[in-house]
Amino acid sequence: MGTWLTYAPGDFLMFGPEVYWRLFELQNRALWPLPAIVGLAGVACLLLVATRRPVAIRSVLMLAALACLGAAHFLATRYAPINAPMVYAAWGFGLQALVMTIVAVIGSRNLSDRDGAAATATGWALLGYATILHPFVGLAFGRPLAQAELVGIAPDPTALACLGVLSLVWPGRWGIAWSAIPFLWCVFSAATLRTLGEPQGWVLIAALLLWFLGRSTFVFIPRGRA
Repeated sequence: MGTWLTYAPGDFLMFGPEVYWRLFELQNRALWPLPAIVGLAGVACLLLVATRRPVAIRSVLMLAALACLGAAHFLATRYAPINAPMVYAAWGFGLQALVMTIVAVIGSRNLSDRDGAAATATGWALLGYATILHPFVGLAFGRPLAQAELVGIAPDPTALACLGVLSLVWPGRWGIAWSAIPFLWCVFSAATLRTLGEPQGWVLIAALLLWFLGRSTFVFIPRGRA
């Protein structure tokens, strides 16, 4: 028992920051020119949501489902070989793809400025950050653009985009339930990054706090408005 107490969380990771960030570079190179395409698709999703049309919102939800499958592919083919439990995370993103598809079928509707204003503002912030800003965050921490994390390829921005989209289209309690998988992934990823000594983990923590503050509006309201 005394020996176990001498271990730090980082001792259980079989890789370092250089190996971790290299995974994204390898994936981006292997899938090129898809990274450029998904970058443009992220901007298109913002424009589609802004139209407030049900068919556009449904299209964005289906694109989010495809993005989850892309993140699952990264986890299964790149991350799992150096961290075996990521196979289960890949299945989790696959399940989230199914969730986004279900929401597209039964839950998409016009955005509301009246109901869920806080969740809507949070949704715009998270979706905009995930699709436009997150790919460039690595530059601030001294990493090359080749290691950019993109929605539909990397799990972190994909999870944040899902949280944002669900905040926009379903701000009530069921929307919170649909968000369980991307939320748990962000918690895990933030913990991993902080264990690696990577300051980018604080970015995920800040995003989760923003999501929580936006969603907490619905915790104590009457059930009929959720």
